Amino acid sequence: MNILKFGLNLGIIAIVYFIIIYALKIMSTDTKSVGKRGNKARKATSGLEIVVAGENTNLKNGGILPIVDNLTMGRKSDNTVILDDKYVSSHHVKIFKRNNEYVLEDLESTNGTKVNDVRIKNSLILKSGDVIKVGTATFKFM
Repeated sequence: MNILKFGLNLGIIAIVYFIIIYALKIMSTDTKSVGKRGNKARKATSGLEIVVAGENTNLKNGGILPIVDNLTMGRKSDNTVILDDKYVSSHHVKIFKRNNEYVLEDLESTNGTKVNDVRIKNSLILKSGDVIKVGTATFKFM
């Protein structure tokens, strides 16, 4: 009888250990796949850090505006980023991806767009760290 109890106890302990090991294996695999997806997502996008929000109450200093394929800024509601700023045109500026590079294009705005304190005429390729001024707002390209 004692041998039977001992065998049953051993069997129950083995089943519990098997369940624990199986659960740990599933959790480990799930954690690794989330980490891989997270890294790919970060590499695929760039963004604009809001350095100075200016007159725009919808922006927060230190916030990030992600750029996936393209981003437009202006006063009109059909822009990706709506700027409530008297110095910003209806459709002021566009940032888009071309040949794995991000291009900033001023959309013939009245007051212009500055990159690194230089007013741009048409378009230019953005580099990490470039400072972009649109109206009273200032952004840093990342």
